[in-house]
Amino acid sequence: MRMRMMDKEKEEEELLVSSSSSSFHKLSSSRRVWFQQQMSAIAVGIGGGGSILLGGGKDNRMAMAAEETAVAAAAVVEMKTFVDPQGLFVFTLPKRFFALRRTNKGDLPDAKTGVGRRGSSIFTGGDMAKTEVVAIERYPIRVLLEDEGILATGDLSTLCPGVGNSPKAVADLITLHRDKERNLQQSAKSKILPGSLALSSDGKTLTFSLTNEIDVQKPELLMEQIGIDRLIRITLCKATLDSNDGNLMAIFASALEQDTKGPDGPALQQIMDSFVATDQSSKS
Repeated sequence: MRMRMMDKEKEEEELLVSSSSSSFHKLSSSRRVWFQQQMSAIAVGIGGGGSILLGGGKDNRMAMAAEETAVAAAAVVEMKTFVDPQGLFVFTLPKRFFALRRTNKGDLPDAKTGVGRRGSSIFTGGDMAKTEVVAIERYPIRVLLEDEGILATGDLSTLCPGVGNSPKAVADLITLHRDKERNLQQSAKSKILPGSLALSSDGKTLTFSLTNEIDVQKPELLMEQIGIDRLIRITLCKATLDSNDGNLMAIFASALEQDTKGPDGPALQQIMDSFVATDQSSKS
């Protein structure tokens, strides 16, 4: 029974993280239906006298405003709270997301090296149909530095002193660590979005965003089906030392760029804003 559960967990994670062009075909079908529905609605509005596009009366404007408000309210993503059973973190995520918290000893990162069978990952969640992913990693801050040949000495209770007080350098190290664990090819390496870096006033929490371009075998088919010829994955990141036990905890939430422009974008941001690493100083 345990082996079957582990195999199922592995299959779910691999389906989510792959972000391959095969997932695009599943996605494009639903988007094509959506597009056709929107065009039909517009056509009905024009055929009925053009009130959707041309109406200028007060009553019509009020009706349109009410309709837009109703659509926006319906589009809000329902969220749920996840409280870590081991007391390491708490955050909210969309209700439709599955949530997988690793508990088997071999799957958890080693306390000294930060490495387990699943790398430094302790949590995976998401929506496989939309290839939206949430992942949480935990590993010693000194490992982050020493893996790149940086001497981990002095005060490591804040993020930047060991790397010349540079938030960008810390973000680069976190991103490199993540890409290595995901075994990304050089062409698929993550890139930090300019202007996305923000360091908290206490120096313990860093937020930033990443982009990855997904290899598309037939861009002309992509353009025909959903109106774009490139697939970009946007990843929101939050790394913190708030656990006060020498470990860095980082949460990553990602989706395709076109999905971040809809209600899923604010939902991903809510994941970031709600994430709290609980103080472990009394236990260490």
